[in-house]
Amino acid sequence: MAQPQVPIEVDPDTGIWTTDGLPMVYLPRHFLVNMQKAIEGAIGAEAYRKILYGSSDLSALQWCRAEARTHGLTPVDTFRHYLKRLSQRGYGQLEITALDEAAGIGAVTVRNSAFALGYGRQTGRAVCYTFEGSFAGGMRYVLEMAGRKGEPVCREVACAADGHPECRFELRCEEV
Repeated sequence: MAQPQVPIEVDPDTGIWTTDGLPMVYLPRHFLVNMQKAIEGAIGAEAYRKILYGSSDLSALQWCRAEARTHGLTPVDTFRHYLKRLSQRGYGQLEITALDEAAGIGAVTVRNSAFALGYGRQTGRAVCYTFEGSFAGGMRYVLEMAGRKGEPVCREVACAADGHPECRFELRCEEV
């Protein structure tokens, strides 16, 4: 079954690509994986993970706010739409597998993660931490719209690069 196409518009004067009015950059998977490997080599995986987490969290929150306005989606549907768009852009097959707004908990599964595939199945460690901040940002949007206080936290609990059949992430809301 064919997947729906991602709407991409290219401005003929500037060359800027947009989807739903948001500027986009189209990159090959190996570029992202090689960049992650190089940065890990320079500063360590844990330091890079921390940097990515904050920037990805904010970016996902901004994306969800903009897409909700564009499409008039509910907060949970906006989070699902975010994962659909990431899936359509080649990051893997991303899916919310559990979500309880009231409790502030959830789970996301990623099959065929671009990062796990790029590193290889026998890497021996989790490498898809790039998604953690993004999923926290999507959850932050859901909680923000529900008026719920707290800090969403996401952690990768299984990675295909560490021999698991898929990558799994757990979300929870910590009280501040």
